Amino acid sequence: MRQIEGLCRGAHEYLRRIDVTKWTFSHDGGHRYGVMTTNISEAINGVLKGTRRLPITATVSATFTRSKNAFREREVVAMNLQQRNQAWPDDVFNRIASNNSVGTRHSVDLYNHSRQTASVTVHVPGTRSRTFRVSLLERACDCGQWRLSGIPCSHALAVIRQYVLDITLYVPECYSTIEYALTYTSGFFAPLADVEYWDEPNFQLRHNPDRRIRRRGRDVTTRIHNEMDWAQTRARQQYQAQDGAGTSGQGSRRRR
Repeated sequence: MRQIEGLCRGAHEYLRRIDVTKWTFSHDGGHRYGVMTTNISEAINGVLKGTRRLPITATVSATFTRSKNAFREREVVAMNLQQRNQAWPDDVFNRIASNNSVGTRHSVDLYNHSRQTASVTVHVPGTRSRTFRVSLLERACDCGQWRLSGIPCSHALAVIRQYVLDITLYVPECYSTIEYALTYTSGFFAPLADVEYWDEPNFQLRHNPDRRIRRRGRDVTTRIHNEMDWAQTRARQQYQAQDGAGTSGQGSRRRR
């Protein structure tokens, strides 16, 4: 917060008025495990990219098809992971492997086996050594990375290795291959019947023109724009520039 205050006092005052459990990892009780608030919306945007401004029927069809394909692709990945008896998906597996490799260069001083506590010293050439306290029972390290992501940091993995313990006991179950497979193999999607076999609806949709408030000019959106909007804006500007250049060229030829 001091760094934010130094950069922008207005932002600091704004954040102080918000409950810290709503926007910080350090006070969220460990529920988010590193998932940013926008991750889910960005994942949806990734699936629906290119479907904007299409007719409603085409948008619904594209949403269904792309979502089904995304689940199917991940289902195949989950099946391959299970066949290899890999404990975690590749992203988590590679991260743990990287932390474990770094941890082999740490010095570990064990304190209490029953409480699984230790201190870990990190030697960095050219600078002073740093020491971190690790508690395996509390799933905590002074660096804070374990609590932020749920994945043991290099210091924790060094302690786990010294105590000769099973790493899988210290990684949250939500990261496991079993949970990953359950997410994408639960049969959420089923083939759609042809329109001729649909049940007749017992209701009628009616548009209420009184609910439509039409203002002069283009409607102003209140949502936060992202890279998809920026790409569309750039494409529109380039098209207008090319169209303008072409029009001016035609006019000059006519005058000649």
